[in-house]
Amino acid sequence: MCEAVCVTDRYDWQRLYPPEVKRQFEVPLKPLWRLLEETAQRTPEAPALLFRDYSVSYRRLWKHSEIASAQMRARGYGNAKGAARVLLWLPNCPEFVTQYFGALRAGCIVTAASMHLTAEELSKILADTDPAIAIIDMARALEFDAAVRQAGVQEPRTYYLEPGKEYAPNPLKDSDLLPSVITPPPPPRCRPDLDVAVLQYTSGTTGGLKAAMMSHRNLVANALQNNQWFGWTDKDVVLGALPLYHTWGMCCVMNAAIAAGAAIALVEHFQPQEVLETLVRHKVTVAYGSATMFLRLLEAAGSEAPRYFESVRYVKAGAMLVSGMLPEKWRAACPKVPMINGYGLTEASPEVTNNPPHAVKYHTVGVPLPGTDVRLADPENPRREMERGKEGEVQVRGPQVMLGYWNQMESTREAIVDGWLRTGDLGKFDEEGYLRIVDRLKDLIKFRGYSVYPSEVEKVLLTHPGVAEACVVGMPDPIDGEVPVAFLVFKPGAPQDVTDLPRFVEPHLASFKRPRRFHIVSEIPKNAVGKPLKRVLRQAPEPVTGKLPKLR
Repeated sequence: MCEAVCVTDRYDWQRLYPPEVKRQFEVPLKPLWRLLEETAQRTPEAPALLFRDYSVSYRRLWKHSEIASAQMRARGYGNAKGAARVLLWLPNCPEFVTQYFGALRAGCIVTAASMHLTAEELSKILADTDPAIAIIDMARALEFDAAVRQAGVQEPRTYYLEPGKEYAPNPLKDSDLLPSVITPPPPPRCRPDLDVAVLQYTSGTTGGLKAAMMSHRNLVANALQNNQWFGWTDKDVVLGALPLYHTWGMCCVMNAAIAAGAAIALVEHFQPQEVLETLVRHKVTVAYGSATMFLRLLEAAGSEAPRYFESVRYVKAGAMLVSGMLPEKWRAACPKVPMINGYGLTEASPEVTNNPPHAVKYHTVGVPLPGTDVRLADPENPRREMERGKEGEVQVRGPQVMLGYWNQMESTREAIVDGWLRTGDLGKFDEEGYLRIVDRLKDLIKFRGYSVYPSEVEKVLLTHPGVAEACVVGMPDPIDGEVPVAFLVFKPGAPQDVTDLPRFVEPHLASFKRPRRFHIVSEIPKNAVGKPLKRVLRQAPEPVTGKLPKLR
């Protein structure tokens, strides 16, 4: 069963679409886990995962997912009112894929947490979702135990895994994992358009930590939108270097590749030389990554870049504004491999727009995907659409837009207005209908593709005994997109010294959230109601000495 999604065009976007791709989009109404089951039935012996020195077939991957599902159902977890949450705290590895689809097949809701989180940060997710099951990297056992204690929730049924071991060559047979007399239970009832499949954590379009509720329909739609746009097939080999716990790696690498029957060349942790060797060893055809990842790959590859990317038919870069140096650097290094930019956000599964592969326009993020409406609205009046040619807040409507935020009705009402998702980004269409992202309306910092919300960093800084005021902003950086920079007002009599601050914040913040520079100022510039004027700090020249003159 499919649901047709109709759209209203503000430009002749169909004219720019790849051949055979239509603006109207039909979304199959099926559970997300069906993507794996159907591919396993269609091409059972095709490689699904290429990891370390072995491969995992689609037949074997689906069988292990069924076993994981049966184990969860046998313990009483599954589809019911208030479906059980399953926390995955794993790096890129075959077990992540197994437990992800196993949990979905059991009727549970998946929450995947960043491996960069500290115990303190993970405890907030535990307190918010109260998972019934946790699948944890054995190397993070102590930190997970600490997070559970800090969260103050009942300890979930916890399983510690050694990444990669379940599928590593050994004399153990698949049938030994579960007695043959136990067969997978029938699939639970699923309403793909209403039931939550994944709780994806984000800073949100309205600021602050929150979980976007992604339905089965949302994630199926976005995976198929990607595949239609770029023509993925079972002949493709997709680089799996983006973290699978991240919305882009999860949906547009893992889910999309599985839907197409493509192989995923999984990389456990991003190391430039290892990724370059993976490209060559597995003859990768598609590579997705953040701008920072590609800059580091180009640096590591040097003059050998064309050889390393010889088998790749295109790369896709995201997670920072595309007006930086990357497109030019890439064209100079790999002129035969197109780099395609797009736009998305967690609340939209995540992809919203893409450049047409045959008509790439650099320094834009392309045009809306099939079944997707995009408009520009007045930031102060989100129901009023801006005149053609004017800048406005990017708003999105389509089958990939989330159901809302977990346990946060007010934030949901702020983010979704009359069916339109407010992105918090300022955009502008050119005369052909290509979208350009002008700026972020909110203060979210994008550092190496990771989202850093200043308020969280500021709260930690304010616990320092010498700090009276703290303001964190994103400063442009040619390599990392933006870097978090802290401006501090110290208490009277406190030592005017920032040398201990990097060590002070370390236990409380993941590495990507920590300020790269600390500056002492006499005051934080504010408006009439006392709100910090972060744009003034961004525009002021950074001091060499660590101190700024009084800012006006």
